[in-house]
Amino acid sequence: MIDSIINNQWLLIFTALIVLLVMAEAGFRIGLRLHQSKDEARRSQISGVQAAVLGMLGLLLGFTFAMGVNRYDARRALVLKEANAIGTTWLRAGLLPEAHRAPVKDLLVRYVDVRLKYEALARDSAKIAEGLRLSGRIQNQLWQHAEAAATEAPTPPTTSFITALNEVIDTHAERVSAARNQIPTGVWVLLLIVAGFGCFTTSYGSGAQGARSVFTNLLLPLLIAVVMFLIFDLTHSLQGVIGVSQQPLIDLQSSIRPKP
Repeated sequence: MIDSIINNQWLLIFTALIVLLVMAEAGFRIGLRLHQSKDEARRSQISGVQAAVLGMLGLLLGFTFAMGVNRYDARRALVLKEANAIGTTWLRAGLLPEAHRAPVKDLLVRYVDVRLKYEALARDSAKIAEGLRLSGRIQNQLWQHAEAAATEAPTPPTTSFITALNEVIDTHAERVSAARNQIPTGVWVLLLIVAGFGCFTTSYGSGAQGARSVFTNLLLPLLIAVVMFLIFDLTHSLQGVIGVSQQPLIDLQSSIRPKP
């Protein structure tokens, strides 16, 4: 149940917003009782508790945001790394025995086409699986050409091609791993718990003063939910509105595609 919520962006944000709004309202109503009881000793303790909880929330949000940015930067760097690896392999394919040059270059063009096509369809899990299957098939075909070329002409140019092709395969595996590297569920749960207590304590303070605040009851929960939305967006390339640009692969596609 928790994992299904954590892995769905809109469900996560909707759940978080509802929880934070409920905690804020509960804090205000309980604080209002303190205001009516006129217990000054308890009221004087509110500001210290509120500062401690909000400080903890700020640290946790900053820590989680940094995790999201690091994962986003890693995925973006891998796109460029993959484009460079494929481009190098395409160039070195020209050094292979003549029987393998054209087939290998055609396979590399198809490989880039597949990578771009299914990256655009990555929100569909079935398309992801199909894209990985097709990518793996082309990799196997390329490796068969590499083995045949190594047998026919075990020369340094052939060795350099095999090294470049191996880099392409390894980079693909790194991109798949990076896409699956999400923020752990426990971090999201802890963040939501601390955010809930943060909204509770700020609204509790408002209730203790006998004055409802739009900021503590509405804007603060909404602001925290927006930050959580952004963090989720940075860590999930298959959902949300912040995507990783595929421009290096697009540029490579235009440069290696045969001219009409």
